[in-house]
Amino acid sequence: MKKIVFTVLAAAALIACQSNNNKNQMIDEGEAVEMMGTDSTGMVDIFAYEGVVPSESGQGDSIDYMVIITQQIDTVNGVYQMTQTYVTADGKAGQQMKSKGKKLFQRGTPQNKAAKVYKLVPDSGSNQTVNLWVETDTTVVLLDDQMKAPDKPDKHRLKAVKHHKHHL
Repeated sequence: MKKIVFTVLAAAALIACQSNNNKNQMIDEGEAVEMMGTDSTGMVDIFAYEGVVPSESGQGDSIDYMVIITQQIDTVNGVYQMTQTYVTADGKAGQQMKSKGKKLFQRGTPQNKAAKVYKLVPDSGSNQTVNLWVETDTTVVLLDDQMKAPDKPDKHRLKAVKHHKHHL
């Protein structure tokens, strides 16, 4: 399939306007998202999710997530860009990690066979896949390495910033 590269500055601007949390500015000027072609209308869906999730350190630290997913209309797979910013217990922003890659769709988790899951697979070759359970139309929950939802999903929930259809 022919790859099309385009700049999503307009989408980033819309997302930034919709966000109450301006520190989550994921796409810098000139950054691009790769898409695997478009549908016959040239339309794509752009989804964005953000939220702060406790880190695994147990020290009161957290990770601030910003995820942008782009896919053709009427498809289940696409591409993603993600920024994770480490925030210390005293609220200072620290190390920032960015990744991009494929967004795959799968059905079912050990707890819920009907669950919809977005599997974010980095292009870097890393096996650090991120799994997002699509809880509602406006929220996703980070799953653990065994694809299980946490006991308290409210602390691992990312909320939709914007769902946008974009014409190429």
